[in-house]
Amino acid sequence: MRRRLVLAALSGALGAPAVARAQAFPRITIGMSGWPGFAPLTLADQAGLFLAQGLEVETRFVPQRERAAALAAGSLHGVVTTLDTLLGWAATMPLQQVLVLDRSRGSDGIAARPAIQGWGDLRGKRVAVDRPGSTSFFVLASMAREQGLPLDSLLLDTRNPRLAAQALAEGEVDAAVSTEPYLSQLRDLGPARARIVATTLDHPCVIDTLAFPPAFIERNPEAVQRILRAWFAAIAMMEREPDRAHEIMGQRTRQTAAEFARSARHFDWLDLPRNRAFVATELRPLAERSLAVLRDAGVLRAAIDLDALLNDRFLRGLG
Repeated sequence: MRRRLVLAALSGALGAPAVARAQAFPRITIGMSGWPGFAPLTLADQAGLFLAQGLEVETRFVPQRERAAALAAGSLHGVVTTLDTLLGWAATMPLQQVLVLDRSRGSDGIAARPAIQGWGDLRGKRVAVDRPGSTSFFVLASMAREQGLPLDSLLLDTRNPRLAAQALAEGEVDAAVSTEPYLSQLRDLGPARARIVATTLDHPCVIDTLAFPPAFIERNPEAVQRILRAWFAAIAMMEREPDRAHEIMGQRTRQTAAEFARSARHFDWLDLPRNRAFVATELRPLAERSLAVLRDAGVLRAAIDLDALLNDRFLRGLG
């Protein structure tokens, strides 16, 4: 499949001149995970969209807790992660976000046993959630803060999103904070076994973002610009050829095309006009709220320069 896609790109829109251009740019490695929200980067890779921009880009799966260290060590050139995680990394290294990938629209949330009808019922209950510093913990802290529910009123059971969903399904905990595709698996159990208490559709607080160290950007501005072009080409391909795009992305996330399409309903991938509008009007307030949540939860204490964290020149530079 990959060979056919690359050959098609070479013989079609790419051609020999673009291959020559690729030699002018470094091989770029971007650290990510199998989170479906990042999957259009896989599409840009597998469908030859990076190559069509004259770039050789590798999207490498690196666990979240190791991604920042790999970036600092130079084995990664860029990273994709959630805004809350990026804020934590920015406390220890210079980073600039150049693109908002997507907004979580129900892909993160809290599910519970049927007897739990609302936030008040969670007091004193056992809640499975990932460790402090994870996005799942941030989601719980953010939503609980909105509801006036102290985290210390909950009995927190540390489990990653997959194991948290499994623990709720097996009746080991009263509630679980999880993500796609596991949240959909809990939905499938039906209200007699699990009910959705809240998701990011009701409480928007999670976005995914692409970031590079400023030094890399200064050395490779044209390459960064072309990465964004390839990303928006992938978004356009998802609209134009959804079945093929879902198949390619699902292979990387270990889902069928139909399963990926189902998960994709809970993501809002922003095209260029909406991306620019979000960055111009909504990103800063969201970052400020996220910082407040992280500080209240004791996850982050360092001061973060939010102005230095954003570099929107490449979004503005796209036609």
